[in-house]
Amino acid sequence: MHDYALSAVTDPGFGNTLDALCSTHLPETPTKPASKKGKMETLEDVLVTSNAMKIEGLKKTVDFVSAEVKDVKVKVDHLTSRLQLGEQQIETCETRLADLERYSRRLNLRLRGVSEKEEENIRDEVIRICEQTYPDGKGKFSFAIDSVDRLGKKQNQIGSKSFPHAVIVQFTSRIVRDAVWKAAKSSAYLKDNGLWFMEDLTPLDGERRKKLWPMAEEARTAGKAAYYVGAHAFINGTEIRLPAYAEK
Repeated sequence: MHDYALSAVTDPGFGNTLDALCSTHLPETPTKPASKKGKMETLEDVLVTSNAMKIEGLKKTVDFVSAEVKDVKVKVDHLTSRLQLGEQQIETCETRLADLERYSRRLNLRLRGVSEKEEENIRDEVIRICEQTYPDGKGKFSFAIDSVDRLGKKQNQIGSKSFPHAVIVQFTSRIVRDAVWKAAKSSAYLKDNGLWFMEDLTPLDGERRKKLWPMAEEARTAGKAAYYVGAHAFINGTEIRLPAYAEK
């Protein structure tokens, strides 16, 4: 053994040196890089998780919108019911109002053909005409007629002809009013003087009678008995009705 080797072995400090060498950590062997297959699996997991989150978000949105739509539908149904009820109430009120207006006009008659003058006593003129129309009522009309008014202020001028406004006559007695109305239908005096009485219809009843007029006129031309009672028309005792679409 060489002297330098022996000295190293026999040297008391050599053990310490050896221990130091043995305690020194050597660098670790690097691990293998992740394979491409592992990377693909990781990407697929991310995509699946992302899509799942998106689907879950869409599901929550759809559930929310569905709940909102359901709530709106409930409100719409409620409003529709209220609207239908309101329409029924309006129709009922209109019917009652029409009945009241119709009842208030039952004492009235309209007289057409009475010439207009600058200063006229239309009440006295109407009383005179009523006495000529219904002679049995002479002496009663001063009390049986309440008010007489022109429906307008001036004459309607069409060419060389003048068309006086109608006169509305309000009676105090329904019996006298009906007697005048009945006598007027066959009065020679009214016919000879171009005068005629008419019922005082409501605007609604007037429109309905206009629509019924062609059917009544056709029946009369055919020799049938056609007449009116208020807004209702009858042919040979049978009431004729408008088609449903014409009633509106």
